[in-house]
Amino acid sequence: MGKKDLGLVAGVDLGGTSISVGIVDGDGRIRGRHKRKTKATMGRDAVLDRIAEAVERACEDAKCGQSDVGAVGIGAPSAIDVEEGIIINAGNLGWKDVPLRAILEKRFGKRVIVDNDVNAAAWGEARAGAARSWADILAVWVGTGIGGGLVLGGELWRGSFHTAGEIGQMVLMPRGGVGRRTLEEHCSRVAMVRAMEALCGFHPESSITAALSRREPGELLGSGVIASAYAEGDELCRRVVDDAAELLGIAIANAVTLLSVKAVVLGGGVAEALGERYAERVRESFEAHVFPSTLRKCKFVPSELGDDAGIVGAALLAR
Repeated sequence: MGKKDLGLVAGVDLGGTSISVGIVDGDGRIRGRHKRKTKATMGRDAVLDRIAEAVERACEDAKCGQSDVGAVGIGAPSAIDVEEGIIINAGNLGWKDVPLRAILEKRFGKRVIVDNDVNAAAWGEARAGAARSWADILAVWVGTGIGGGLVLGGELWRGSFHTAGEIGQMVLMPRGGVGRRTLEEHCSRVAMVRAMEALCGFHPESSITAALSRREPGELLGSGVIASAYAEGDELCRRVVDDAAELLGIAIANAVTLLSVKAVVLGGGVAEALGERYAERVRESFEAHVFPSTLRKCKFVPSELGDDAGIVGAALLAR
């Protein structure tokens, strides 16, 4: 039996902040992993070097050689031309029209698959996580930004132009002005922190106000800080987060009204940190706005794979 018969594939979750790699076996288990900073400001070639080094370190952790890995799957924060493996526009990497698959296939000497990061996470949850029981799902990932992925009829649905699922770019407030129109611009971590900055003067006693005063210039409050204040009942935090949850519920209701999917998987760093109360607020808003009322039967489930969803999904796409 040859080395590549081990059935190992590499899954890469490429983000603007970090690169996470897992070596995944035929049962969908991560056998070895490595995580490092992306350092996008160093330029494209430096990031490509860091991806290759991260795969090498993950192989070391899995106690296998790179020759044992049959393929590499990459989830990237961009709309992707999947057929050509091209990053169309990844704003947080500063990349546009980058032929990532061709570059990395030459570097690794093996097949590389490139897809959107939340598509990969959605596929991971659909095949090995919270959505294994359903053929039709919408995945919504709330983090620094907001992304989405669709599985319809048991297949990852990308659409004719490869961009299906981009719920974060749904326009909620057409007259909101520049930077205040889309779901992402109202409900992501960046948006929540911006709203807290605008309101903190009215809440001098808030732990969020104190945290904002202590941070470095340009630093974004972490999900953990926001989640702690939310759990403690901080008035400023509850006001902002609950409003964002209501708007997110409306956007999900619109999507489910259109698609009539069986389940919604809610994930991402912000959603996972804020927990059950936040998810309940999103669900309440969804039920108030979805049409027809029978669609209230749509299941809401938290991500089961968490931070590993993108790794596992990218690896399964490569397989």
